[in-house]
Amino acid sequence: MKPSRLDKRIQIERSGPLVHNGTQNVPGPPVVVWKRSAQFIGSPGRERYANAETAAAMPALFRIRWDSKIDPDAVGGLSVEDRLRCPARPDGQLWEIVSVVPVGRQDAIDIGVVRIVR
Repeated sequence: MKPSRLDKRIQIERSGPLVHNGTQNVPGPPVVVWKRSAQFIGSPGRERYANAETAAAMPALFRIRWDSKIDPDAVGGLSVEDRLRCPARPDGQLWEIVSVVPVGRQDAIDIGVVRIVR
């Protein structure tokens, strides 16, 4: 993996600790867990916009360097319950993580995402 291809800065967010809202416990505000450099690959080979209902949902792929802390097989590693923000700043675009796949032998991690439109 060439460092020159890692041209996007992303942050991985996880739901914060539970907060009691007066009637029940709800997840708190998201907490930034990791910030990494990534390669944006775009739509992973299938039709981007199948119909009008999914026009706002854009699938994409981010590739990051493998890290033992982020490894999806590790305890507390990256999972589909997390979310991704690119660029890594508060007003960056939110992406829902739909798949996390290690590439090669500790080479990289592919993060399959779908853009969240609000």
